[in-house]
Amino acid sequence: MADNKQTYELDWLFERRVATQHLGALKYTTSAKALCELIANGFDAGANVISVSITENGLGGVESIKVKDDGHGISPDVLKERFISVGVFPQKANAQFAKFGIGRFAVHRIGEKSHWQSISVTKDKQYKKIDFELDSDENKKLKVTEEVDGNSETGTTIEIYNIRDKGKDQFTKNKIAGILLAEYCSYLLAHKDKRIIVQDDTLDVQSMIAVEDTDVIEPTDKVPEKIVISHLILNKPVENSRFPAQVIFTARGRMIASMQPDEVLNPQYVGMVECEHFQTILSANREALIEMDDTFANIKYLALDRITKFGEKYRTQSAKRFIERARHEDFYPYKNVPREITDTVKQEIYDVVLEKVNENANIDSMTKKQKAVVFNLLNRALDDENLLIVLTEVARLSADDVAKFKNVLERTALTSIIKLSAEVTNRLLFLEVLHNMVYGASSKKVKERTQLHKVIEPHGWLFGPQFHLATSDEGFKKVIMKHRQQAGLPPMDEDNFDAIKDVKKIPDLFLCATKEYPTIPRNHHLIVEIKAPIVSIGAKERDQIRKYADIIRKSHEFDKTSTRWDLFVVSSKISDQIDEDRKQKDKKVGCLFEWDNMTIWAFEWSEIIARAKEEMQFVRNNLKMKTEQLGVSEYLKKNYPDILQPLQYQD
Repeated sequence: MADNKQTYELDWLFERRVATQHLGALKYTTSAKALCELIANGFDAGANVISVSITENGLGGVESIKVKDDGHGISPDVLKERFISVGVFPQKANAQFAKFGIGRFAVHRIGEKSHWQSISVTKDKQYKKIDFELDSDENKKLKVTEEVDGNSETGTTIEIYNIRDKGKDQFTKNKIAGILLAEYCSYLLAHKDKRIIVQDDTLDVQSMIAVEDTDVIEPTDKVPEKIVISHLILNKPVENSRFPAQVIFTARGRMIASMQPDEVLNPQYVGMVECEHFQTILSANREALIEMDDTFANIKYLALDRITKFGEKYRTQSAKRFIERARHEDFYPYKNVPREITDTVKQEIYDVVLEKVNENANIDSMTKKQKAVVFNLLNRALDDENLLIVLTEVARLSADDVAKFKNVLERTALTSIIKLSAEVTNRLLFLEVLHNMVYGASSKKVKERTQLHKVIEPHGWLFGPQFHLATSDEGFKKVIMKHRQQAGLPPMDEDNFDAIKDVKKIPDLFLCATKEYPTIPRNHHLIVEIKAPIVSIGAKERDQIRKYADIIRKSHEFDKTSTRWDLFVVSSKISDQIDEDRKQKDKKVGCLFEWDNMTIWAFEWSEIIARAKEEMQFVRNNLKMKTEQLGVSEYLKKNYPDILQPLQYQD
């Protein structure tokens, strides 16, 4: 009987779609990740400069994206032996980014076609140029043109066409710059000879940095690889368009994850956390699952601990340096040696608040004239309730800092505290009277214009402590005049008023607030439409306040750049229809319509009263009057040793 058993070997076969689809178009979740892969290939090819440029079509869409590097290029031998092979090992053992040998297929995620041109030096010292196209069409073969080139510069240029992402997802110069800066910030910092250029502008990472420090965490049982943390303080606050968060985790210089600490250490801080473990995650394409990785959780815990300690050290050093400089400014208000202990205390409070303002408003970066305004305004604010606004709106103190200042305010500036406390008591009493007026037994008889309006008119603080009354029961002509005066705009010609539609309409209250300390927008204006308690806010009332908004929105006589506008319609009750509109998902309760720098709100009096009462109770609880001022200086020095230097006063 013949032996029908046989043994043979088979070569592995791969369909082209494995490369074009699974390793290209489908492997990368976004075109941004694919673009970063092409940049990585350029650096692995020895490039010092990589440029990215966009060509737009006549309609403003992206026609093509070009990536050019000055690396050693793709030689004909490499093209034949490695480029057309899927999954080759890195050509160099010390390749910075390469792992699986599939990065070139990233072009298929960005566009359907790509044209490649590469110049390299052969073993016999000839410059060879190769030219070919990669097409997402799985059946097309790679057609290559090879020639000797007289050029003496090596490198590779890839131009990608038929771009996949359109609309809001399409590439722009700023978007590419932000993506590459976040992705390669750590790498560019470590390799100062490397550059990335986007549309002729270099990503100059080094020029953005004011302070740079390095922290090393040695391997442990829970994290077997070394962790290196680069602490960076930028020249200006971190931009979300450039950095996704203030702590970035990188694998060999490439971003793999990011996070925002619960407490912002400094608005200008960026922490770069590097660990070889991240390269393992990146190589296995597990970035999306990184939060489930136990080692990553341990790295994050250790890194945040070091970042917190760096923040404390930096704040201490920075505060001392800033206050030392501030005390030498001509407009610093406490030049003379204090004669009384109370003067010493006041100076210490001033220094602490000034430093807290600097942490968020960056006083150091201001001009002399701007600094003078801030220094003088802050000194005036120490004597009245404006200090509360400074602390909450400008300094943005943490809960701990606010608690510390409560204790200081309870012990100092007694005259101001007594005055403010009496005002708080009067306001709380007024809120009780108002509540009874709009919800009590006689509320149905209360008239809007002659009664309720007159009661509300002198109490603009109901709608926010910063507001003061500008006009009451006057037409939009007067509103425009007051607004332009407040916004620093020239007066209008009388003839131009007639061209404004509905200019004769009369809002109940027009309230203004102007912030003299640096903030945007500088002006905050409020239109309030008051309804009698018997009136329920419905479609008619909504349309009325909407017309007021349209007068402002559609007239060029109103400033809508440096002014924030809010429009309130307020009554004792709200119809079911309007109540549904003002409680929409992803909007603040009360919001009916919203545009840039303008929002329309509908509120019940109970909501306005409750919010105002809550604010007054907060202030009252923290302004308990005491007659003793002893111990304040010691208290400040204990809680703010990083800011205060020993102050002496004369007997």
